[in-house]
Amino acid sequence: MSGAVLVVTVSLTVVLLPIAINVGTGGTAPAFLEPYVGLVWPVIGVLWVVAVGTALLEVRNRRQPRISNRTADQPRNRQNALLQVDRYLSERRAGSLASRTRIAVALDGKPDAVRPFDLLVQPLNDAPTRIPDDADIATVFDDLEDNMLILGAPGAGKTTMLLNLARRLSALAQTDEQQPVPVVLDLAGWGAQTSHRNDDDPGDSALLAGFVRWLLYELNDRYRIPPGVGRTWLRAGRLALLLDGLDEIAEPDRAKLEPVLEELRHNYRVSQLAITCRTHDYERLPRRLSLFGAVHIRPLSRQQVLDYFAAVGPVLDGAREAIEQDEELWDLVSSPLMLNVMTLAYQDRAPEDVAAGGVADLRRELFDTFICEVLARNRKTGRQYDAKTAVRRLWCLAWWTRSRAGDRTAVPRWMTPDGWYGLALPEVDYLTHAVCLPALFGALSAGATLMMIAQYGALAGLAVAGAALVLVHLLPHPWQKLVGNAPRPVLLYAVVLLIGTAGTVAVTAAALGLVEMLTAKVALAIEAALVAGAYGVELMVFHDNRRRLLLGVRLLAVVAASWVVLSLGAAGPFAAGAAVGLLVAQGIRMVKSLPTDHLPAAAVGDTWRMDVWVAGGAVAAFLIAVLLGADFSSPQLEAAAGIVVGAVAAKAWRRRPPVLAGPLSRWLHDLLLRWTGYLSWRRRAFLQYAADRFVLARTGHGQYAFIHLLVRDHLAECTPDELAAKVERRIAEREARRQAGSVSA
Repeated sequence: MSGAVLVVTVSLTVVLLPIAINVGTGGTAPAFLEPYVGLVWPVIGVLWVVAVGTALLEVRNRRQPRISNRTADQPRNRQNALLQVDRYLSERRAGSLASRTRIAVALDGKPDAVRPFDLLVQPLNDAPTRIPDDADIATVFDDLEDNMLILGAPGAGKTTMLLNLARRLSALAQTDEQQPVPVVLDLAGWGAQTSHRNDDDPGDSALLAGFVRWLLYELNDRYRIPPGVGRTWLRAGRLALLLDGLDEIAEPDRAKLEPVLEELRHNYRVSQLAITCRTHDYERLPRRLSLFGAVHIRPLSRQQVLDYFAAVGPVLDGAREAIEQDEELWDLVSSPLMLNVMTLAYQDRAPEDVAAGGVADLRRELFDTFICEVLARNRKTGRQYDAKTAVRRLWCLAWWTRSRAGDRTAVPRWMTPDGWYGLALPEVDYLTHAVCLPALFGALSAGATLMMIAQYGALAGLAVAGAALVLVHLLPHPWQKLVGNAPRPVLLYAVVLLIGTAGTVAVTAAALGLVEMLTAKVALAIEAALVAGAYGVELMVFHDNRRRLLLGVRLLAVVAASWVVLSLGAAGPFAAGAAVGLLVAQGIRMVKSLPTDHLPAAAVGDTWRMDVWVAGGAVAAFLIAVLLGADFSSPQLEAAAGIVVGAVAAKAWRRRPPVLAGPLSRWLHDLLLRWTGYLSWRRRAFLQYAADRFVLARTGHGQYAFIHLLVRDHLAECTPDELAAKVERRIAEREARRQAGSVSA
């Protein structure tokens, strides 16, 4: 694709460049290009930018191993896929805590945890068996006929063991072409979709078809294996599926994995399969998986922990001091994850400092210490963030990932749900009600008033301002009363006001232009159809006769007023005014219906008025019109009457929020979350910052995940500003020690 764009760009440039030079030196362009002579040089500039961009993209793509989708059996495909697998495994290893604390874990065999998938293969004994401590995971996998379930407690090292297995299988596949290509896939991304598409295998059930589509998407996204190649390799048994995190599937869908794997084994060739899951979550499944065997990761023993401390040396004297002071810590440091957390939390800390600062005798305190340490250490890589900003952003990502994505540790690329995410943050709530809503109401009034003054005179502008004032006073009033005398960010108000005014001006100008282009009769017919349709729906939905009567009276008033104005004046200004009246009414309704319903409802009489902002926007519009030299001498009564008629007629649309209320709400909330520091303006830079400090781990190209569910859950449950204060104190302690050391030196 990049090559084709490059060829087209160069070809067009070769044609246009001589023409541009000819015109620039006094010549003439061909007759068919004369109207576009002024655009020739800009077009050439854009084409050259495209050419440079596609060339750079082509160079970048050529550096990556490519897998051909045309011939799945091409020998180079296998080698390129293994290179992608090794690159992914290296990135996961480098970004994980396991790369910092390497400690061997022991396994127990658990044959009773699975159902043998072959009736000819039945275990002789269901009791747990002890696997030798020095047993290699690849050997255990081979002994279990390449079909295995890995169980363990949270943080026991299940994912690390799966990655080690993938590394060993990849090494075997490099030397033996008969070995399948190992691919590690996160089951958290599977949503148990049940649907068929044209490219699905007709023999697959809807559930299996959805699983295979997900699998092929993950292969393409993570390992650059095209769907066509992935499906061919899956049928031929050339893929070893290493599925991580059965417990990270949404709980209602976990039981659906067992029938999917059963059907997958019958419809495709799956020669090697390994799955990880938390022991507790696996025991809650209604049906065991059909695999050859299962292993369980044993907790770390005290001797293993002490041996590790002794092997590392004095840098972990603080950690050893902490664990020796409190017996309860031994129960926590029973997994590689918690040992890693303690190692990073107390690394290079003197034993006396640990004793003076208190012992992390609970998991929450230990994780707090871990977060404080990793954020307090100054790493000269990439962009730096202050403690409050860093903790707020980590908390927001953790909260969102846990609340909206089940048990997934992956960090979403975009936060775009409906509503306000359920995040009731005092700062965001204050900015919403004290800054953004007033700015939006002022912007609506200012933009529409300015456009009508410019087009139809001062009377039309007054009509817009008056209609906006009346509409903003009508119920409902979703905004709250401003409590206290907190300062309002002038810059934020100016940004929202500027964007809102520009948007209102653009929409109003487009409406006026459309009315002029369609002619007055067509525009009036469209407006009448919209109003009639809205009133018809209202009359059918409401069963209250009194309400129906009021709607009918309003409709008759609108029709009568329209007939009188059209009989006495011009239809064009009236149609334009009616369009603007409808837009202003819908705009105010949209701002009122922004989904802020997670906020506590204000008591009657406890709201504050928005009329000062609407009036202020109208006054500002008149002042700008005066400065621009607008003509106030020739008012057009038809336009003013159309505005009033449109505003009155629009009141039938109030059962549901306008279509754009959702997108506007998401944009506004994203803006406020970034403004208050809960989201990053530069997402990639912050994710890399968190990965450098072992809070996140890079799981693929542009993909990140929390290093563990326990870390994510701790961040989601913390109070951000309190944790940030602890980080700041730790930073101050480190800085004081550094300065003291410099003075003594």
